[in-house]
Amino acid sequence: MQSLAFDSADQERFASLSGDRNPLHVDPVAARRLLTGRPVVHGVHTLLCLLNGWPDLPLPPIGWQIEAEFLNPLSVGDMAAVSFDTDESGLPRSVASTAGLACCRILLRSAKPSDPRIAADSDVEPIRLGTEPLARVPETWVGRRQSMQLPSARFEAEFPTACVRLGERRVAAIAQLSSYVGMVCPGLHSVFSSLIVERGEDDGSDRLLFHVQRYDPRFGLFIVDFDGVVRGQLRAFLRAPEQVQSSVDELRSHVLPAEFAGAVHWVLGGSRGLGEVVAKLLAAGGAQVFLSFATGAEDARRVVGEITTAGALPAQAHRLDLLEGGIDTWLRERPWPDVVWYFATPRIFRKRAGMFDANLLDEFLFFYVRRFEELCRALESGAAGRRATVFSPSTVFIDECPKGMVEYAMAKSAAEVLIATMTRTLRYVSPVAVRLPRLATDQTAGLVPGGASSNAEVLLPVMRSVMTPN
Repeated sequence: MQSLAFDSADQERFASLSGDRNPLHVDPVAARRLLTGRPVVHGVHTLLCLLNGWPDLPLPPIGWQIEAEFLNPLSVGDMAAVSFDTDESGLPRSVASTAGLACCRILLRSAKPSDPRIAADSDVEPIRLGTEPLARVPETWVGRRQSMQLPSARFEAEFPTACVRLGERRVAAIAQLSSYVGMVCPGLHSVFSSLIVERGEDDGSDRLLFHVQRYDPRFGLFIVDFDGVVRGQLRAFLRAPEQVQSSVDELRSHVLPAEFAGAVHWVLGGSRGLGEVVAKLLAAGGAQVFLSFATGAEDARRVVGEITTAGALPAQAHRLDLLEGGIDTWLRERPWPDVVWYFATPRIFRKRAGMFDANLLDEFLFFYVRRFEELCRALESGAAGRRATVFSPSTVFIDECPKGMVEYAMAKSAAEVLIATMTRTLRYVSPVAVRLPRLATDQTAGLVPGGASSNAEVLLPVMRSVMTPN
């Protein structure tokens, strides 16, 4: 059994070699807005590493076919266990797995050289593509023939054994499939699902041809043939884009004029998602807003800039990473809050094979219970007769408990028990938990059904209730 792991330098090298610079793979801040929460290793990079590390790679001498499936994302920093064996039919197989889940699976088959996948058409010149990101209406890709120039970089230093076994130009062409999917079709909002690749004719051409056979809008699925020094077919999905929250101007119609004026609000985790919506609603209603971020400085500056441009009372953004502590410092350096909105959260959705992960539960408890309790205690100690409300968003997942969410639901339930206890014991601080329905955020992209109420329509009544004295 071998192991495989990738760091940011590995990501950068493959991005330079292949031309696939999709932010999903190379930008940690952009990747945090996706379900994975971290940069994802290029699937084709994993594929080429498996082919490169396969002991005595059993490629048939006449012709070969490689069938690859990218089943689960492998994140930067994950350790993958790699196996080389045979499947139930006796075909050579390699699998890279992490957290008990298969990420990349390869099967090798004998195959006679096939006819070209893309018919020659002298009357219609293929569209010549570069590696700059393209954005098209998905249906307009169907039937189009394109060509991309093979990467000019040298691959033998990165994949020496694979280059000997397949030929360096074929390794470069396989790498180019990553660039096509990640930068062209489907493009920046893509998920590479699978491919079948076999040896093509090496006629010296420096280009690979592509032909989009089909797009299925029900699943966002593209099926694309490719031909050249390698030939075959790939499948890729169009994933949900990052969730863009409403602007301050759009939210003004929800808020009564100056209904939050004269109040100071801290929004912890206010650079995106529900925290961003709450910060904008408060600012639109005339409140003074201080929002925190852990890693999304650019997102925080965007929210603050939008609030200021809209003519609301200028907000301020400051870094606060709860993994590093800093609650006492934050308390000393900010005006006393009327309400603290606690939207700080780790990544919710994780890879897992088993029903329960104790380490994951500990991580959720750290954010939703321990750090929340420390915040309330710090406020109580510094109150000096002043009062503050601290809001914690709970969730309907406690009752629904969707698949893979047991640790999250358990931690949120524990937070509710803690808050009920603190409500009876704290004198100046009033912690509040309200269960929210599924709402559209980066962490729920693709999981929120269409036609759901807007985030503002759900949050604003909750906000008014929290701010109304008992």
